Amino acid sequence: MLPAAQKKSRDAITRMDGLLKKLSLMVDEGAYCPKMLEIVLALQGHVDYMQGVILESHLRTCAEKNLRSKQKEKFIEELLMVIGLSTR
Repeated sequence: MLPAAQKKSRDAITRMDGLLKKLSLMVDEGAYCPKMLEIVLALQGHVDYMQGVILESHLRTCAEKNLRSKQKEKFIEELLMVIGLSTR
């Protein structure tokens, strides 16, 4: 993983950790459902952001080598599978 992607991912994880802790407290306290949904949506946004950061890093660090290797088809299938999972 590229260092910049690693930092962006770590920062997003830190934010998600804080949101999860807040959401856990809200669930325990029986908070107003729309407020909890706001937190869930924020978490989804961070996950989507990280997905893009990690995919871009992978393409910039691994794609060229793998697309020129005997593992080309395996690499393409792996990417298609992961991207397919992201659209569910």
